[in-house]
Amino acid sequence: MTELIGHQLGQYSVLEQIGKGGMSTVYLATQASMKRTVAIKVLPRNLTHDAKFLERFYREVEIAAALQHPHILPVYDFGEYDGMPYIVMAFISGGTLADVIAKGPMDPEDVKRVTHEMADALDFAHRKGVIHRDFKPGNVLLDEQRNTYLADFGLARMTESSSTITGTGILGTPTYMAPEQAEPRDLTPAADVYALGVTIFQMLTGRAPYEAPTPMGVLMAHITQPIPNIRQVRPESSSAMQVVIDRAMAKSPDIRYPSTVALAHALNEALDSAKVSTQERLAEGRTGMLMTNMVGQVIFLDHPCLHMLKRHHNEARLIIGKPLHEVIGIPNAESEKLLKEIGKSGHLGQQRLDIHDSLGGSLSVWIQGLATRDDKGGFVGADITIQPIQDMVMVDEEFNTVIKPMDTREETFLQTYFVRQMEGLRNSMVQMGGKRLGTNLDAIINETAQRNVWPVSMKEGVITVELKQADSDAYRALLAKGIAYAVTLVGKKMVMRGMQAVDKGLEPRVLQYVSELRLYELFDVL
Repeated sequence: MTELIGHQLGQYSVLEQIGKGGMSTVYLATQASMKRTVAIKVLPRNLTHDAKFLERFYREVEIAAALQHPHILPVYDFGEYDGMPYIVMAFISGGTLADVIAKGPMDPEDVKRVTHEMADALDFAHRKGVIHRDFKPGNVLLDEQRNTYLADFGLARMTESSSTITGTGILGTPTYMAPEQAEPRDLTPAADVYALGVTIFQMLTGRAPYEAPTPMGVLMAHITQPIPNIRQVRPESSSAMQVVIDRAMAKSPDIRYPSTVALAHALNEALDSAKVSTQERLAEGRTGMLMTNMVGQVIFLDHPCLHMLKRHHNEARLIIGKPLHEVIGIPNAESEKLLKEIGKSGHLGQQRLDIHDSLGGSLSVWIQGLATRDDKGGFVGADITIQPIQDMVMVDEEFNTVIKPMDTREETFLQTYFVRQMEGLRNSMVQMGGKRLGTNLDAIINETAQRNVWPVSMKEGVITVELKQADSDAYRALLAKGIAYAVTLVGKKMVMRGMQAVDKGLEPRVLQYVSELRLYELFDVL
C-alpha cells in the first residue's frame, strides 16, 4: 500500500510507510489541525470482505480508545479511506522493546522498570475486562526517554459475557502464546501473565525460551517442553529468578501469578535477592540466617547465627516460637518495623543493627531480609540474614556450635527422615485443605531452597534431594518452614499427630541419628 504515500486521509497527510504486519500497514503522517506527527494503521482492502476481521479491527479502536493509561498507546481517531479502515495513534519514535532485546540481554534494573510499566498497563486493561492476547516485545513501543507504551489491542477480547467477538481461529504470536491459546476455550488474564513471563526471560537472556523451525513447532514446545532453566543461558541469574520464570510460564493457568502486577513484584524480589546472595557469598562463613513465621516468631536459626548469639546448638528448643525481638535482643518496635517492611515490599535492604547475645553482649551487624510467599502470593514468613560488621572473637569455646561431619550412614538417615516427614506433612495438608495447600507448600519449599542454593525441590509431593554431603541446617530450615506453614493452616495438634505417626513407621536406628530434625516437638510452643 505504498500508493498511500502523499495522499490525504481526512485531515492526515501520509508521509511514509514505517511498519507492516500480517494484518495492517503503519504510516507516518501529519495532522494539520493539531500540528503533530501521528501513526496511522491501515487495513488492506483484500481483508475488508471478512466481517469478523473488520469487527476485530473496529473492536481494537473501541478498546484502545477506552484504555486511558500512561503506558498504553493513545488512540486519537479512526475512519475509512477508499474502502480501507484506519486508526490514528500517537507516534512513538524510540522503536520497540524487540529492538532493544535484539542487541542482547538487558540490564536487570531496566528489566524491572519495563516489567513494572507493562504489568501496570496490562493489569489496568484486565480490570477493565480486556485481555491483550498478543503481548510481545514488538508491541511495546519506546519514546526518546525510554518510557514504554503498550500497543496493538487488535487481538484483545472482551471478557464480559456480552462480547460479540467469536471464532475458533488461533490468534497470537507463537513465541509468546500460552499453552491454552492453542485450545478452543475462553482465555483469562493468565494468558497475558504467561506472555509477560516469556518476555522477562527474553529481556534477561536475549533469546526466546523456545525455538523451532515452524510457528506450530514453537507453539507445541510451549505445550510439551519443560520450562527452560534461565541459569543455563545467564549463569549469574539467581535461583529465585528461576522460581519466577517457573511460575509465570507454568503450563496450567491456575498455577501462574494471579496478576501481572504480582509477577512484577516477584521479579523485583528475585532480582533484589540476587544482590543479597552476592553479598552473602562475599561474607561466606560469617553470615547467619534465621527464619520467622508470618507473625514474627522464630522458627529456625542456623549454626552461624547461634554462634553470634552465644547459644548452644541444643538451645534451639528454647528459641523456637519466641518473637524475633527477644531472640536477637532488639526493641519490639524495631522488630515489628523490620518485619512489616519485609511483608510489605518483599525484601529488606541492608541495614546496620545492634543486636544482643544471650550473655547481654552487644554486636553490630548488617541485617537483610526476604519474604517467603505461598502459591497465591500470601506472606508466610521472613528469611533474615545477619552478618557481623567486624570479625567475631569467640574467647569461650563452649559456644562453638559447629557440627562434626557425618558419616555416609548418618547422611542417609538424615535424608530419609526429611523426605518422609515432608511427604507426610504435605499429604496431611492436602487431606485437610485440598490440593491448593499442597501446591502452596511445594512453592514455599522450592523458593526457600533455591534462594539459599540448596539442591532440594518438591513437585506435587515428590521430593528430590541432590545434596553432595549432609547439610543439617538445610534440612532443618526447610522442615521448619513447612511445619510453620502447616501449623497456621491446620493447627499444631494435627501437624504433631501426623509427624509422630511418620516417626512410628521409621526404623529406630533412623530416629537415633535425627533428633535435631524432630522439630514438631519444638513447634508445640507456637
